[in-house]
Amino acid sequence: MTAQKRSDGQTISRAVAILQALAERPGASFGQIAKATDLPRSTVQRLIGVLNKEGLVTKAFGQQGAYLGMELARLGSQVRIDARALLKPFMEDLHAEIGDNIDLTTLEDGRVFVIEQIASNEAIRVISYVGLQHPVHATANGKAHLSMLDEAAALEFIGPSPKAFTAKTTTDGKALLKELADSRKSGLFVDNEEYDEGASAIAVTLPQIGGKDFALSIAMPSARMERQRENVKAALLSLRAKVTEEYGRSI
Repeated sequence: MTAQKRSDGQTISRAVAILQALAERPGASFGQIAKATDLPRSTVQRLIGVLNKEGLVTKAFGQQGAYLGMELARLGSQVRIDARALLKPFMEDLHAEIGDNIDLTTLEDGRVFVIEQIASNEAIRVISYVGLQHPVHATANGKAHLSMLDEAAALEFIGPSPKAFTAKTTTDGKALLKELADSRKSGLFVDNEEYDEGASAIAVTLPQIGGKDFALSIAMPSARMERQRENVKAALLSLRAKVTEEYGRSI
């Protein structure tokens, strides 16, 4: 890499850091931005001048602070992100490793829907399809989506007495909230025959895409899950890490 390319890359990284700082603290002064980004104040002032000319940052008349510019809003309105297209390659790699059913879900109007799916290679499998709805309290994907809500919103979705699908379904809303809190620590959400007898699943949350939450799970017959549980957990956490490394925590 040439010195010029390194310099250009550094300048872009610094400009992005300034934009991120302003997103978190609109109206921040040059000094506050310098402290937040660990950049020299003179660098901040120079780059804000450039960003201001391009409409990416605006400086309020008569005030020292800076704000994100309207050009960012215009550019953002042009973005059309297809989560399925972005995540499908990761799902295909995961399927090549594990070989069982994979569901990609999102939360729409209070319901969890499968928006992309890869079927199991096995003769005995868990059946799923695009458009299938997952109960929020009794499936791995549903629990993953609940974990991304605050406690009040999650409890509203669950209700005081969630429906029992099997003898293993948790029907105590508060107990389910405690389970979600424990699962957040590991990043893994499980359904051990809570929705369908003989079927188990493990899910992870994914970075936000276009302002929406997504979760991804592997589901298989419980006997096979018991043999592969640790491999499934590791594969899901690895997938999430790869997606985050590629796109960041939100896209």
